Amino acid sequence: MKTDEIVKFVCLLSLLLMFACGIRAQNQPRQQPLGNWIMYFGDNKINKKWGLHTEYQARNYFIPNTLTQTLIRLGANRYLSSSAMVTGGYGFIHTIPSTSDELGFTTVEHRIWEQLILRHRSYNVFIEHRYRIEQRFVKNLTDDRSINDHRIRYRVQALMPLYNFSPYLRHWFLAGYNELFMNLGRELSGQLFDRNRLYFALGYQVDPRFNVQMGYLNQVIALPDALRPDVNHNFQMSVVYNMDDFTSLFTSNR
Repeated sequence: MKTDEIVKFVCLLSLLLMFACGIRAQNQPRQQPLGNWIMYFGDNKINKKWGLHTEYQARNYFIPNTLTQTLIRLGANRYLSSSAMVTGGYGFIHTIPSTSDELGFTTVEHRIWEQLILRHRSYNVFIEHRYRIEQRFVKNLTDDRSINDHRIRYRVQALMPLYNFSPYLRHWFLAGYNELFMNLGRELSGQLFDRNRLYFALGYQVDPRFNVQMGYLNQVIALPDALRPDVNHNFQMSVVYNMDDFTSLFTSNR
């Protein structure tokens, strides 16, 4: 692998890290900052133009003094080209305190979302830009209140196959992303900034359409009526199953 390729990849992830750390420096830790997210993502192509997105996430299960969350998403993919795709779909999110003495609300959220994904390759680093808009309908079951709000999200993700370093690492890759959330309304958090997520992971490509990732997510969340946001640290394990041939990382044996 060329030296300038390594430098570009490291610089990109460093910029993401600097951005997240700049936000984190203004925050204070929460009482229970640890969590775990177990996730499945799937994209299945129906024909040349259309596909189906499926997703399931279980967050913070088996960890006391946290908010336990289940998230389910379904969507329809429309392929614009080999490097561009739009998706529209529905999400269901159920959140409860993990223990009876944990402060927090039990909520049910119905979410409509639309997104645009653009992908390109810079040398041997694969870059993805995701732009998402969400319409959120949240029901607070604890005090029987309903809130409707809107949010925009932008995520930049970098994936680098490790066959650039050695052919013996052909199925391994590094992944990293930073995602910024901004509120269009003020009903939920009371401010423009909603949250920021920074993620690093090591992945294994089982075959060109199936991979597993294990990594770390740093999340900064704005809290209503709080001077400083909440910071939490999460172990993530994800299974990604793509049958849409929408840019495969490992089509060549280098």
